[in-house]
Amino acid sequence: MILSYIYNILKFKKWEVFFFVTVFIGLKWSKIITFKADVNHLTELEKCPACFGISACSYIHNVDITPHDFYSAFSYIFGAKNVFLGTLNGSKVILKKLAHTSELNEFDRVVCENKNLSRICTRNSEKIDHSNDINFYELIEQQVTLHFTKDNLNRLRVCPSVKHLSNLLHQIYLSNENYDSDALDISIWMLTVLNPEPLLLQILPSHNNWPVPKYYGACGRIIIEEYVGLPLTSYYNEPWLLRAKIASGLLNSAYMFTYGSDEFGFYLTDISADNIAVDSNYNAKFVDLENVIVVDKNIVLEERSTTWNELQENTESLNCSECIVFSPIDICSHKVSDHNYYAICKTLLALNIDDNVLPGGLLHDVPADILKTYPNMQYLIQQCVTPQKPFTRITAGMQLKQLLNVIVQGQD
Repeated sequence: MILSYIYNILKFKKWEVFFFVTVFIGLKWSKIITFKADVNHLTELEKCPACFGISACSYIHNVDITPHDFYSAFSYIFGAKNVFLGTLNGSKVILKKLAHTSELNEFDRVVCENKNLSRICTRNSEKIDHSNDINFYELIEQQVTLHFTKDNLNRLRVCPSVKHLSNLLHQIYLSNENYDSDALDISIWMLTVLNPEPLLLQILPSHNNWPVPKYYGACGRIIIEEYVGLPLTSYYNEPWLLRAKIASGLLNSAYMFTYGSDEFGFYLTDISADNIAVDSNYNAKFVDLENVIVVDKNIVLEERSTTWNELQENTESLNCSECIVFSPIDICSHKVSDHNYYAICKTLLALNIDDNVLPGGLLHDVPADILKTYPNMQYLIQQCVTPQKPFTRITAGMQLKQLLNVIVQGQD
């Protein structure tokens, strides 16, 4: 009798739960198929100048982010990453809020509770008082020079000096010359705190052949950038020659970030297959530039370390084939580091990678005829991961790129 009674209760509760779940899904689904996404709502333009900028505000209403399938609708309503796919003048674009909603709310809380920053608090009805003593350019300097041990996030770090910071930011100021200078400094400071990707996309513009997406601009707390294509992981099972072409591009990216500027070296500290996309011409582009160390190559003699002119070589060892370990302090103590080659070769190209993303590396399963014709290739890959004298990672990486180009061109 008792067991029967309990069973009836459970049976009722089961159908009760099923009923409420069905109603919930029905309501959500009706919302998905009937609503039209409002890009203007995402911008939160009312929070400027504590925002990312206004350069795209004149045309952001032309961006269509209305979900056209269940996946995009689900991502729009339930997604926590605040990344949206849209179209602008017939081209696919990506819209980013650059942080989780909780992170943006926490930023607002800190700003509003900070006495010196409260003038840009969105809860304040007062307009910006340009006579305020606070200097946001100085806050930018402070943020990009935070000691690496002071927080758990790398973000954007400029070292070993910020005396040429204005040179680094020159293109940003030039592109926003019609924007109020004080408001622009506030936006730049906010991005150094939350996510400096838009800054790097302007410092390293795609039209100058940097391997990054095109940056369209910002409006409020949303940025628009080019949709590059599918992630690198989608090419894992593509024909080997195609993967070899992509690998050559990755090694070229290592060279560009290291040597592409006479003024600064750019070292990406979060290189992974998930942060790289491949365009329609099979060019790899880095779509997540949140964590970057920028080394000023032209500091004065008095500020140079004793090892300044020596190549910084990563000698860290770790019993993890796909893990990377590096010393930001060592990178900042040298004019040139092999970090970009180290990260790309070890996490993307090494033949002994055993993770679930790129097992065996991007160049896995080398065709037998290519191995026979070019027996030096696997040796160069290994030297790029763990070099032995007289090789350095950079010389091995450069030779590997040249060899891959020869192989690809020879098979055309």
